Amino acid sequence: MSEVIGSMQSALELAGGSPGLSAVFLASLIALWYRKFQRELPVGCLFWYGTITLSMLIIPGFLAFVGNFWPELLTDYMILWILPVVPVILIAGVNAFPFYGERKDRVFFLMAFLAILILAGATVYQRNQHNLIENREYIPDSELEMLEKVEEYREKEQQETVLLWADQEIMNYARIYSGHIYLMYGKDLWLGSMDSQMHQIYEDWQQEAYIYMENAPLYMDEIVDMAALRECDILIFSRNLFEMYDVGIPEYLGEGQYLFYQAGKEYLMYVSAGTAE
Repeated sequence: MSEVIGSMQSALELAGGSPGLSAVFLASLIALWYRKFQRELPVGCLFWYGTITLSMLIIPGFLAFVGNFWPELLTDYMILWILPVVPVILIAGVNAFPFYGERKDRVFFLMAFLAILILAGATVYQRNQHNLIENREYIPDSELEMLEKVEEYREKEQQETVLLWADQEIMNYARIYSGHIYLMYGKDLWLGSMDSQMHQIYEDWQQEAYIYMENAPLYMDEIVDMAALRECDILIFSRNLFEMYDVGIPEYLGEGQYLFYQAGKEYLMYVSAGTAE
């Protein structure tokens, strides 16, 4: 129950653009609710539009649908344009303005109103507010972690491109993450969609390479020989495979051709000794 409430709260904050603007939006809805009873028909329509839209956006069913099938709707701030945040706040302010009869009071009201809007919207669109905005393709966390390490290594070694050979889950997202990462083979191989007219045709050594990598602890010598022959820069293995085959994690591969670089939550990364410092 607490997770559902937390998701609804996060969706509400994101829908307004920031927690502060969402709070001002809710306060403005309450103000419009009061005004609609004074037979202000346009205000009443805006109140119902804002309320119904808000209810749709924070219900658990909608959040589950977005989370599973359309995550970018939350991470790319598209909800900001669906929810009538700006018109509701502005109309509430305009309706509150006549309550202040004297000119001095109206000036103070305008200054206070603008200050509230500026402070409430101070965090809108800041990159640190919602980290997923940088992950537009929704790459899973474990795979994203390793691809960031690959890019970090490439920049450190000042290489324009790197050749990667990895577990298929890593390879599946590598080209999406960066065009500087080249692959030993692509997803057509393991998806079985090879076609001479529409897709790539892989050579025998590439199909063997795929089998080696998916059973890496059993073929370490073959992997090192093939990687060295093809001048592969980076090797990434699934940690689960080593645990499944009850094999220890080596510090280097072969006779030192590849050295252990970094480990992630689910993967192990090795780099070519020819470029590693």
